Amino acid sequence: TQAALKISSCFGTSVNSTIIKTLMSASPLLQTFQEELDKAVDDGFMDKDDLGSTYKFVHDKVREAAYGLIPEEDRNRFHYTVGMLLFNTIDGKNIDSIIFLMVDQINHGTTYLSSDQRITVAELNYGAASKAVENSNFAAAFFYSNAAMKLLPENHWESHYDLSRKIFLVLGNAARSYGRIAEATSALDEILKHGKLLKDKLDAYYLKIALLHTHQELKKSFDTCVEVLKQLGETIPATINRQFFVKRAEKVLAKLNVMTENDMKTMKSPFHMSLLQFYNRGCFTSYFVQLPMMKWFACRMVEISLEHGFSKYSALGLMWFTMILAGDLIYDVHAGYRVGKIALKLLKRFDANDLLPNAYLIYYSYPAVHIEPIQSCAAMLKRGFEIALSTGDIQTALVNGVQYIQKSFLSGANLSVLKKECDYQMRLIEAHSQPVTKIYLVALQETISMLIGQAEPSNLKQSDEDVSEVGEFPLSKVFHSVMRNFWLGHVERCLYYAERYSAKSVIAQLKTTLVVFYGGLSCFQCSKKLNKKRSQLAKQAINVLR
Repeated sequence: TQAALKISSCFGTSVNSTIIKTLMSASPLLQTFQEELDKAVDDGFMDKDDLGSTYKFVHDKVREAAYGLIPEEDRNRFHYTVGMLLFNTIDGKNIDSIIFLMVDQINHGTTYLSSDQRITVAELNYGAASKAVENSNFAAAFFYSNAAMKLLPENHWESHYDLSRKIFLVLGNAARSYGRIAEATSALDEILKHGKLLKDKLDAYYLKIALLHTHQELKKSFDTCVEVLKQLGETIPATINRQFFVKRAEKVLAKLNVMTENDMKTMKSPFHMSLLQFYNRGCFTSYFVQLPMMKWFACRMVEISLEHGFSKYSALGLMWFTMILAGDLIYDVHAGYRVGKIALKLLKRFDANDLLPNAYLIYYSYPAVHIEPIQSCAAMLKRGFEIALSTGDIQTALVNGVQYIQKSFLSGANLSVLKKECDYQMRLIEAHSQPVTKIYLVALQETISMLIGQAEPSNLKQSDEDVSEVGEFPLSKVFHSVMRNFWLGHVERCLYYAERYSAKSVIAQLKTTLVVFYGGLSCFQCSKKLNKKRSQLAKQAINVLR
């Protein structure tokens, strides 16, 4: 019974049926392992569940006492021996069911491994890391991939090239999602340094571009993306001719309008799938640093899909294209809405749940908000926030979160509830160092605080001071000034900011409508002081109401 208790203690507070059966078949000495566990139950050391599949120590102190039966100097070897018994016995197709428990045991004894065994155990740790990434357990993935890296020989890039590339890639991905930025950067740079072919580096480039974006190195992220696209044979223009581009976008829309879902053949080419991935990342980054290029990238994504077939990234290309349709170049919101619906169907067709947060962010922030109830758009943005957070895509989660709060605010949601949501998301933003996203949330947080009396109106002037211009933020700042001043009764100030607000906004068309409306209401309140310019604003407001 002591032997059974010692072995069980190595697995923590409980041991399951898969471990028990595997150990029983691993050695003649362990054939009575389950019988000994039953004796431990009878003696009051362990409990057994109703199905008899799991044995659990009755208390942590009992488990500690059982573990104490193993001499301290022998514990690493003991763990290692148990782990190797499992590895040498488990059927390959069942290894996933115990891989974490097995690898944890083996990792205690890496000093006992031969050169060949170190490679085998490195592969096991890589497998555990990959499984952890699938489960969105990035802390565990980082631990296992880091252990795998340390088991590689000095000349691993020459002797074990493919394994090295796989280990460093999963390490970079896990470290990025776990917030270990230095380790992520180092791992990805290793692949970019030692990769033999461009195709071997593409996944590392993609993660590096995302990493740079996440940590606000936006220009560098954009430049790297453009460089990779050029290496893939794409021609990226330095400037965009507006008139030429409008004709190009209209031509793409005309092709989409006559296509049915059956006409959208599945893309087969891995090369073109890679192109779409990088163009998608380019759209996301260029939105903040070079907005005209976002339009060009989006149009190019749809062109590639029309020519070479559709994939899950084509759906995102269509989503980005909706922003062109709803913007000032074409301004056909209903067309954007229709294309967005097609994109959602494609995501469902390709079972691309991993891309839903990105799709929801674009669709429910821009075209859908003009057609569907704003409350339902807010709910879907919150869903995007939750999905992205669960998969470790912190950046997309937080942008969805800010859009969810903004749309909820505009829909008339309870401001006290929204203030709590702001505070929660602010903690996440600060924990993950997202200064650009923080700028937008701070503006919302300040507006809501002022309107519910938790911030002094005297702070309004200070909040209206210029800040770093990132993306569409200067425009967003003016929008908040309109809202604050109107609801706090400063109608002259509201008019001032409404006049500053550009009606030609590409992205914030809903906010443009609201600014014109509130500016018009302010005009009526200041009717005695209306000048010709403000009379025009009042007429625009009447048109909004119509």
